[in-house]
Amino acid sequence: NDIQGLICMEFLQQNHILIIGCIFTIVVIGMTWLTHNEKKWIKSTYKKKDIIALGFGVTCYGLSSDQGAPKKYKGFLLIHRGGLLFKNRFSSTRFDVPGESIKKAYHATSHKGARLYKSAVKVDFSTSEKRMDTIAFKLAYPPQWIEIIEKAFIKKSK
Repeated sequence: NDIQGLICMEFLQQNHILIIGCIFTIVVIGMTWLTHNEKKWIKSTYKKKDIIALGFGVTCYGLSSDQGAPKKYKGFLLIHRGGLLFKNRFSSTRFDVPGESIKKAYHATSHKGARLYKSAVKVDFSTSEKRMDTIAFKLAYPPQWIEIIEKAFIKKSK
């Protein structure tokens, strides 16, 4: 039994690069598969001409009207002609904000009183009850996303 342990340790020491490479490859394949499934869902749900922008690996911090501290949802953000949609990668959680209800998009460092990552984008919108709500996202290149949201929904409505 001790010999088996020594053989196993020796194998791990001699092949650690190979093992790390295999784990890395499995992670990359898994992420690619998840993204492929998300793209497939988008293609089956939206026409290509209606898609304005799409971002994967987005973190959503939820709505300001939700109870408690900000939650962290991982998924994709889709800006389409009808509004913006965030869909969680591992659950059925979705946030769908109609374009005509979007009032403001801006850079922020906090949401619901909690400090956020520096590249957060917040979107203020009116709800069906005519109250205001806010949703926050962490994503790459916030100024570009803010500009896209403003051009698609805010400047169009003015």
